[in-house]
Amino acid sequence: MKSDLYKYTKINENIWQIAEDDGVYCTLIRGKELAVLIDTGYGKRNLRAFVEANISTPYIVLNSHGHPDHIGGNHWFDIVYALHEEWDVIRHFEENRTVTYVLKEIKIGQQILLGDLSIEVISLAGHTKGSVGFLIQEEKLLVAGDALNEGLWLFNYGSLCMNDLHETIKRTMALDFTSYLCGHSDQKYDKEKLFAHIRNIDYLKIDDCTKQNTIGFETYCSKYEDANGKSEIVFTIDKVKK
Repeated sequence: MKSDLYKYTKINENIWQIAEDDGVYCTLIRGKELAVLIDTGYGKRNLRAFVEANISTPYIVLNSHGHPDHIGGNHWFDIVYALHEEWDVIRHFEENRTVTYVLKEIKIGQQILLGDLSIEVISLAGHTKGSVGFLIQEEKLLVAGDALNEGLWLFNYGSLCMNDLHETIKRTMALDFTSYLCGHSDQKYDKEKLFAHIRNIDYLKIDDCTKQNTIGFETYCSKYEDANGKSEIVFTIDKVKK
């Protein structure tokens, strides 16, 4: 669907994937008493105006992690919440901008009550050290930011190592959800798709990876595909610790 400002895809009537430029998505969850906006894109257009035109309740803004394509629109809002471990990542990527919003803390295990929906804050550390997901319990739907993209990046400031990513995904598989959303897609994915990432890491060999340049970093790309889905992990050599 379209509005004057944004295109968006309805996952259901009250969960929307809002399209930014270059395949970046924010997630709007509209509860009966409170709404939640997860991530703010690049911030080139007035995301606040779009959100406020499409809800009838108060709302809060959450960052899944601190990369520029997910915090760039923070400046449209007064208060933004993120895991404390991610604050320095956010500040690192905001260092050349004037920050006008107040950054406040969310915690792992915290419950956010929307009236008819309950959201639990989940650790998804790997892509960055303070990456989080938001588990909508009634929908059994995990909003994962960039932590579980089909194409995963494990480099740049704040990222963890391959073993950390592996443990995070295995731990996530044990949670009570059936599907998930990512920060670079408007599709809902089945939980089982994550097995492809686990096996990609299990079978990873540097000699089989493609060496490339990714936004100025010398990286390697490991690809894997099976019946569950595709996995592509782009990483710097220092992130491989066996």
